[in-house]
Amino acid sequence: MIYNRLHRFIVAGITGIVLCSVAGAWFLVSGTSLFLAFAFACIVITLAIMLVRKMEKTNRQLETFFRSINNNDFNVHFTEKEDDKFLNGLFREMNRIMMQFEENQAQLEERRLYYESIIRVLTHEIRNSITPISSLSADLINYTDEYGKEGIVDGLQTINQQVQQLNTFLNAYHRLTHLPDPVKTKVDIHTLFDKLNRLLSSEEGSKNIRYSLPEPVEILLDQNLVTLALINLIHNAQQATANHPEPQIIVEAGRGEKAPLFIQVCDNGEGIPPERLEDVFIPFYSTKKEGSGIGLPLSRRIMQLHGGELTVSSSPGEGAVFRMSFP
Repeated sequence: MIYNRLHRFIVAGITGIVLCSVAGAWFLVSGTSLFLAFAFACIVITLAIMLVRKMEKTNRQLETFFRSINNNDFNVHFTEKEDDKFLNGLFREMNRIMMQFEENQAQLEERRLYYESIIRVLTHEIRNSITPISSLSADLINYTDEYGKEGIVDGLQTINQQVQQLNTFLNAYHRLTHLPDPVKTKVDIHTLFDKLNRLLSSEEGSKNIRYSLPEPVEILLDQNLVTLALINLIHNAQQATANHPEPQIIVEAGRGEKAPLFIQVCDNGEGIPPERLEDVFIPFYSTKKEGSGIGLPLSRRIMQLHGGELTVSSSPGEGAVFRMSFP
């Protein structure tokens, strides 16, 4: 688009100069006074100089633009001027492209860090599972007579348990990385809360969950995926309040200060230390003995697929708030 605009501008300028030159020659041939011909030539030369200067300025800006993109420097901004409509359109387009590149770069960096953390955890967990399998199987092969039949059976059972744990771990990873694309529809959140209440009513501690909807709210979302995310958040809140004498979990929806729609899960549990707030979204990271470390990353991934975000705010001893913000 930038090159199309620049191309049209140059062609129009050169065409104008050529036409003016032809007209000037016609004035001379037709016997027009020398003064008028000279004045016309001055106008043509002035226009040509203005065109060349504008082309040079545009060329410098384009060089800066492409150099910035090549160096991943997205702090450059091209200022618009009231007296130049063409360059304003050009600069506006260049600023838009710079902003798009910056957003794409940030997303790529976020994905890189995300998958690096997954690979790091995968490597750690797989090594921890394979090492005892390798060691025990080697012992069973080399010292078969010493182990005897019962010892071999016990050893094979241990190996089988390790394999099952590894298989469970890999299934959780597959689930995290193979979520379907959301099929969004307008959903009445009151209906969604009723569904959640029915699904969780048979679980222990469900009486501690309270649903709050101050005003009617409809959100464009995939009801199945968001229900899964909310169940994960509620289970996390139940684990956080397990040792509280009067556990409370509030699931509420509404609009934020800048009008984004949100659903959030609040609890009065033990809270999360500030240095661990982002760690809770690392796949397979868990500080709870019964935690799998997959629920919160899965919920955040569901929100990313919706074009929204899942954030957490907490202070030790004061509970936590997990907010799902929708675009």
